[in-house]
Amino acid sequence: MALVCTGGLAVLVAACGSIGAASTTTSAPFSYVPASGGTLTAAIDQAPTGCNPNAMGGRGATTADVLSPVLPSAFVASGTGQAVVDQALLTQAETVSLAPQKVVYTINPKAVWSDGTPITAADFIYAWQQQRGTGSAPSFVADPATSILGYRDIASVVPSNKGLTVTVTFTKPFADWRTLFSDLLPAHIMEKVGWNPSCAAIDPAIDLSGGPFVLSSVSPSQITMVRNPKWWGIPADLDRLVIRIASSPAQAASLFRRGTVQVAQPSSYTEAVLNELTSNPSAQTGQKISSSIVQLEFSTTAPATAAVGVRQAIAHAVDRQALVNSVVGWSLGSIVPAQSHIFSQSSPYYPAPPTVPDPAVSGTTTTLAPSTGAYADTADLAATDRLLAAAGDVRAADGTWIQPGGGPFTVRLVVDAGDSWASSASPLVVADLEHAGIGVTVSTAPDAIATGMALATGTDDMALLPFVTNPYPTLAGAWYSLSLGPPGQYGSQGWSNFNDPTLNSLLDQAAQQLNPVTAAPIYAQADTVLWNDMVALPLFAEPVALGWSVYTNGVTTSLYQNGLFWNAEQWAVTVKEPSSYTGTPTIPAGQ
Repeated sequence: MALVCTGGLAVLVAACGSIGAASTTTSAPFSYVPASGGTLTAAIDQAPTGCNPNAMGGRGATTADVLSPVLPSAFVASGTGQAVVDQALLTQAETVSLAPQKVVYTINPKAVWSDGTPITAADFIYAWQQQRGTGSAPSFVADPATSILGYRDIASVVPSNKGLTVTVTFTKPFADWRTLFSDLLPAHIMEKVGWNPSCAAIDPAIDLSGGPFVLSSVSPSQITMVRNPKWWGIPADLDRLVIRIASSPAQAASLFRRGTVQVAQPSSYTEAVLNELTSNPSAQTGQKISSSIVQLEFSTTAPATAAVGVRQAIAHAVDRQALVNSVVGWSLGSIVPAQSHIFSQSSPYYPAPPTVPDPAVSGTTTTLAPSTGAYADTADLAATDRLLAAAGDVRAADGTWIQPGGGPFTVRLVVDAGDSWASSASPLVVADLEHAGIGVTVSTAPDAIATGMALATGTDDMALLPFVTNPYPTLAGAWYSLSLGPPGQYGSQGWSNFNDPTLNSLLDQAAQQLNPVTAAPIYAQADTVLWNDMVALPLFAEPVALGWSVYTNGVTTSLYQNGLFWNAEQWAVTVKEPSSYTGTPTIPAGQ
């Protein structure tokens, strides 16, 4: 994972080991130490879209991120992307049988919702019933990796021990079982308001806390959380966490530069926004490679791109290295053209460059660039010409391609306007295709779901949009298969309408491998199918930037989903170390 840190020196300088690294050095005759209490204010520029992050209304990633200090999950992704059990919620979670696979969760008897109602098996059962994709369950859930996938493979969820033990039995093995039962909501509330309540943002009356913070107030411009008085675990260091909703990445950076907020993570950034972040002399900024991959996805059913040879021709016309250099290279030079449909460059499972014997030096090997089969990082216009000619297209005198039935060969491209990296890549992709003689018409959609649906319904032939990976590669089954159902239903995001039995079988086999080492070569085979059939052309991983005051401690972004608040209970204000330091100093209430 690449990381670049910049920022001015104040009294102390944050070490550049990871974004928000807690270790510091001091240039003064005193040191700063984390304190208990106080308030930190963070700026983001995308507001939560609902009050259930697992339902259609709360499908935006920001909803789950903001609610992560509030809603409990059986497992959480650590800063390094490892799935770890939430030890406050569960005293135990383990697979006790493999034939059939059976997982037993033991709920901490001290765990309660913020209204005093115990957290029990009823909350687990409700989550399963609503997300298994049968009966009256919603037609779409926010995250296919944690909804439908896995839940549909559960045969039963049985409570015991007065509701404190939950035994989950699967119909077939599910490798990513740790992704289940995330962002649990209080069943006794949701059964009254419905799984997908009509709330425009998070709601303190619905999102009862089962975490270290509780929602205190919510407005369109600001969310305030305070320590949960019913919390049974280690108390949060802060008294209060305030989240400012900026109108744009530029405003979030401006608030940070002026010191109005102590933490800022814009959803995207330009050079100007990054310069604004780094202009605060009492702050540090860090950049790293995120878990999101921008892809050029193809419709495999639209007439213009139904033929695999045509999709391959278009892919060969795109200069991915030039895209990287222009769109993200100025931010992180370590980003390379994407080599996988399934893993981001930041993932520990990203395919490693192959090695071959070095004939020049006996007993040594040479590392090659990661292989993407026949697809180079740069454009191959000769291959484009050969493939289009084989499809029956003919070059006109002006260099454009004419379809076999007459008329110019033109493809319709839809771009996710909600993702600035995809939007920035769009004119370069269009220029590459037009240089190859392929006509392009461009439209936009407000977010990734709307962009994908435009592709799935045949409104467009190609789409530029992000694929947000996470620690659980079974997500690929929702993106590149119709096994869940039609696109947009029951968690399916198979926008390309690709439905290949070989790929479906490989993804199903990989999802049943409880050992990730065993699953890895199967996912590699699945990736080869995706390259050969050119279902999508992976372009590049998106960078993410974070700014934090040097007078804070513990602020760091998660490896996956760019989550900012995943460890908010560890955030703290730093103060001068008292002369008679014997422990954690306390900041007076209200400060």
